[in-house]
Amino acid sequence: MTLQIKLENSICRPGQMLDVKVVWEFDSPPSQWTLELSWRTSGKGTDDSEVVFSENCSPDSKSGEKEFQIQMPRGPISVQGTLISIDWQFECTSKRPSASILSPFVLSQLDQPIRLIAVC
Repeated sequence: MTLQIKLENSICRPGQMLDVKVVWEFDSPPSQWTLELSWRTSGKGTDDSEVVFSENCSPDSKSGEKEFQIQMPRGPISVQGTLISIDWQFECTSKRPSASILSPFVLSQLDQPIRLIAVC
């Protein structure tokens, strides 16, 4: 049983079109799988998250691949810090059979997350 997300790049710029491919191989055709694009915060305070893209697929075959071309949102951009972080990811889930895969990536104009340093 295999479920994969293949990204054209692991670092994306806001507004960029990104090629994303979902590849699956199960013992029988899955009832449905879902691809989601989301961000989440972590650190001090209340964690937050938002799904900004979601698409369901009900394939007829037990194996295959589906390609997407998704425009990346303008923000929030990826941030790494001691007090707060903002992380982006694609997640693909299948209920029957049960499978899930995460594929994190960076959304930034700087080709890396913004680094926040603690100031004392």
